[in-house]
Amino acid sequence: MINATMERRGFLKGIAAIGAAAGAATLAGCASPSPTANAAKGGSATTAAAASAGHSWEVAPEPIDDSSVSETIDADVVVVGAGMAGAAAFMHAAEAGASTVIIEKRDSISGRGLDFAAIDTKVQKEAGIAIDKGQLVNDLVKSSGYKADGSLLKLWADHSGPIFDRLIDMTVADGGEVVLGSGSSASAGAEDFATRTYPTDHMFGGLVEGPCALIERMMKAGEDAGGRSYFKMKAEQLLKDGDRITAVYATDPDGNTVKINAAKGVVLATGDYGSNQEMVEAWCPLAAGAEGSVYPDSTANTGDGINMAMWAGAAIQPGAHAAMIHPIFGGGALSAASYLKVNSDGVRFCNENTTLPGISNMYLTSKGHKVWAIFDSNFEEQMPKMSPLSNYNNNTAGPLTAMFSSGAADPANPPSHSEVVEYCLEDGSTVKGDTIAELAAAIDVPTDALEATVARYNELVEAGVDEDFGKDAADLQPIVQGPFYASALTAKVLVIASGLNVDSQMQVLSRDGDPIEGLYAVGNVMGNFFANDYPICAPGLSHGRCLTLGALLGKAIATGNRLGE
Repeated sequence: MINATMERRGFLKGIAAIGAAAGAATLAGCASPSPTANAAKGGSATTAAAASAGHSWEVAPEPIDDSSVSETIDADVVVVGAGMAGAAAFMHAAEAGASTVIIEKRDSISGRGLDFAAIDTKVQKEAGIAIDKGQLVNDLVKSSGYKADGSLLKLWADHSGPIFDRLIDMTVADGGEVVLGSGSSASAGAEDFATRTYPTDHMFGGLVEGPCALIERMMKAGEDAGGRSYFKMKAEQLLKDGDRITAVYATDPDGNTVKINAAKGVVLATGDYGSNQEMVEAWCPLAAGAEGSVYPDSTANTGDGINMAMWAGAAIQPGAHAAMIHPIFGGGALSAASYLKVNSDGVRFCNENTTLPGISNMYLTSKGHKVWAIFDSNFEEQMPKMSPLSNYNNNTAGPLTAMFSSGAADPANPPSHSEVVEYCLEDGSTVKGDTIAELAAAIDVPTDALEATVARYNELVEAGVDEDFGKDAADLQPIVQGPFYASALTAKVLVIASGLNVDSQMQVLSRDGDPIEGLYAVGNVMGNFFANDYPICAPGLSHGRCLTLGALLGKAIATGNRLGE
C-alpha cells in the first residue's frame, strides 16, 4: 500500500530499526559484506616507492597487460559498483536494450540510510503536496555557493517523479509500502532559504526493509532484462584506447584478471571516499575532525573509482567538497535543539537555530571541538514551544539513535526529554549544576564568561528579540531556573557527497576540462551536484539523485541519447 503520512513515532521507529544494525557493525549495510581477499594483479597496487612520489591518484600503476587476462567479457555498458546509483543505472541500461554488466568488489549489494528525495511522485500527489521546482533548485544552488552544477540539480528535479513512480509501483507489487517522511515538517514555508525545507522525503519498504530491498528489486529488474551481475569482482584499472575508455580490468574471486569490454560506456558508481584518509585530508579536511563515522566500514567507500579515473586523466570537482556530517549517534540530551550554545571560552558565537550541517559545523570549527548546549530545568515545558526546526533536529539527532540501537529506549514508545536527560547524565554527555558557576566548573569554561553569556542571553529572552545573532524568538528560552544543564555537541560523518568533475551529461572530465569519451560517474563518486555542505532543504537528496541520475544515465548510454530524452 501507499502511505502518504508518517508520524514522529514511526519516524523514530525507522531510525531505531536502522540504528540496531549499527550496533552490530555498520549502520545500514545490506548484509555483512567482505571484500575479496585476493590481491590486485597486474601492477594495480602502487608500490611504496611510487607512493612516496605523490598521492595515490597521482601515481598510476603499471598498465595491465592483456597477456595476463584469463577471461574477456563483452558488453555495451559496464557499471562499476552495486549500490543505489549503480543498480539504477544497471536496471535502466538493461531495460533500454543494452548488453549490460555490473560488477561489485564486495559479496553483496550496498545500501544505507532512510530518506529518498523526489518531486511530483504519485505519493506526494495523493497527499496534496506541490513543490516549486525552480525555487528548490535555486535554494540548492545557493546553498552550494554557486559551485554546484544547476543543470544536474534540474535533471533530478524534472525527472525524479516518474522514475520514483516506477519504483513505488515495484515496491507495492512486491508487498511493500512507501511512506512520506517527516523531514518536511522542519521549516516548511520559511522565508530564509538556508532553513527552508521541502517535503521531498520518501521511505521505501515500510521503514523496516530499508534501501537494500529497493536495490534488490532494481538488480532483479536489470537481470530479468538480460543484465549480468558479478560480485567479488574488484575493478582495478580502466583501459584507455586513444581518448576513449573502452574496458575495465577487474580481479575475480579466484584472483584472476578479467577484462570487461564496454562498447558504449563505463559507469563509475563506486561510492564516496570517506574511508580513504588520504583523500579526506586532501579534499575534505573538515570531515577528518568528526568523531568517527556513522558507517564504520573500512572496506567500502575507499575511493577506488576516483583513483581509476584519475589514472586515466580525469579531474576532481573544482568546488569545495560537501560532506554529510550530522550531530548523530552521540552528544548530550537536547544538544541538537536550538538552545544557547557556548564554546570552550564560555561565549555564545552564533544563531543556534540552524540545520543539522550547521550544528555539525559548530562542533567541527570550534576550538578543541568543544561546544555545549545550555538550558535550565524547565526544558520539558520549553521544548514544545520551540521552532519546528529545533524539534526536528532534536528528534532526529543527538543521543536518541544511540539509545534506540543500544536498547536503552523503546522506539515504539520514545522517551521523554527528562528520560533522555537522565540517560545522558549517567553517560557524562550531559552535566548539571545548581548555579551557573557550578555548571561552568563542570564543563571547564571560565565562570565569569559563562555568567556574562547567560545574563546577556536572558536579556535577549526578556526583550523577545535576538539583537546579537537574530535567532527565531520561539527559540529564545530563559535560563533562570536551576539546576542548570550543559550537553556536549558531537558530529559524525555519514558520507562525503563529492567526487569526479563531470559535465551536465555526467561524463567525466579530463584535467583540461574535456569530456573523456566512454567514461561516466554517478552517485557519490560523481562531483558537482553538491558543494560546501550537504544541503538539508530537500531531505533524502543524496539517495534521490542516485536513483534519478543513475536511471537517466543508464538509459542515455544505452540509447545514445542525451540525459532525459
